[in-house]
Amino acid sequence: METFRIKSIVSKITFSIIFSVFVSSITSFKSSAKSNDADSTVINIDKRNQTLLNSKNPSRSLKEDLQELFQKNGMNLDDDTWKGIRRVVNSELSKDTVLVITQNNKSINVAINAKTEELNRSSATNQSTRREYNINNNSNVKIGGGGVHVKDGRDEVHVSWNGVVVKDGNDEVKVILKDTAKVNRRDQGFSSRSGFNIYFGFNGFSNTGSISGIYNSKDFELSPFGSRYFGFGWTRSGMISKGAKAALKISYGLEVSWNNFMFENNNYLVKGTNNVAFENYKDSKGDVIPLSRNKLTVANINIPVMPYVAFKKGSVVTYVAAGGYVGYRIDSYTKTKEEDSGDKNWNHSSFYLNNLRYGLAFELGLKNFPDLFVNYDMNKLFQDGRGPGISGVSFGIRL
Repeated sequence: METFRIKSIVSKITFSIIFSVFVSSITSFKSSAKSNDADSTVINIDKRNQTLLNSKNPSRSLKEDLQELFQKNGMNLDDDTWKGIRRVVNSELSKDTVLVITQNNKSINVAINAKTEELNRSSATNQSTRREYNINNNSNVKIGGGGVHVKDGRDEVHVSWNGVVVKDGNDEVKVILKDTAKVNRRDQGFSSRSGFNIYFGFNGFSNTGSISGIYNSKDFELSPFGSRYFGFGWTRSGMISKGAKAALKISYGLEVSWNNFMFENNNYLVKGTNNVAFENYKDSKGDVIPLSRNKLTVANINIPVMPYVAFKKGSVVTYVAAGGYVGYRIDSYTKTKEEDSGDKNWNHSSFYLNNLRYGLAFELGLKNFPDLFVNYDMNKLFQDGRGPGISGVSFGIRL
């Protein structure tokens, strides 16, 4: 049944488009008839015999005659135009009909005579100015600012910028064409988290009280401004429910993030036999080399899921979101930079980090200001027994 409806939609849309081409030329027909008569030709067809009136070669088909006349006028009789003409010729219409076809500033008026008599140019003009074309006793096509409407008995097809609506008696099938921007505008102006997002912020450690035993808490001290967070991703939103002033939505997406932990002290992180450790950065002679940069970077790919309350656009608070995320480590490395020579060194390793990352997320949208975000990891940064039981936390702005 659906396949039949789709085929019906396509055939009727094709025919409607043909007629829209005809009607689009109506406004230019009156002026061109006066100033460009040489570019306009009238073709008369005998509807009853389905032949061209005054044809020079009666043995030729109607299509062959039309192709020759179209070519003489610098135009092309394509399949859609021929199908439209043939449909009118084969219809049960008992009145004379005129189709106005325009290509490249050239026009042809195809006069289809229900009776074997020629129409003059003035009658063609009068007929072509109509906005409703009768196709048979129960069919018509209407074209206006709202789109194209085709009616054939109990069947109706309406084509507009938003899509297609097909009615078969009491049954109705809709094919709606809407882009994301239009859908969002029609959500009564509520704010949305959808789109491409960029995150800038800072990183820190939580559960620092777990740093004990073989670890020195000073080694895990972080530079406040050097421990930066960066991420980007794509997010989509769906409506759950909405009221007059607020709506409950849910967003989901895919993000890539980099957590940079910049250590304050000269000791740098290494992967030992059984656990991570901090060591002095030394040269080949065993002398300690001062470091101007000493950090651990962890890259993750994350899937966030955020239910949120969206408010009307123009509100001071545009939305409040609270949800969670789950991620997977795709890379990790340390970077050191010698203070005197400026030499840099990267060491890629797992450092006994947990591959899986999950936590809670909170966001606050503000009018005329970047959105604020906080991510709090619920699991530990290092594997159990391989490092201290610290977790990551990040916060900043969302663009």
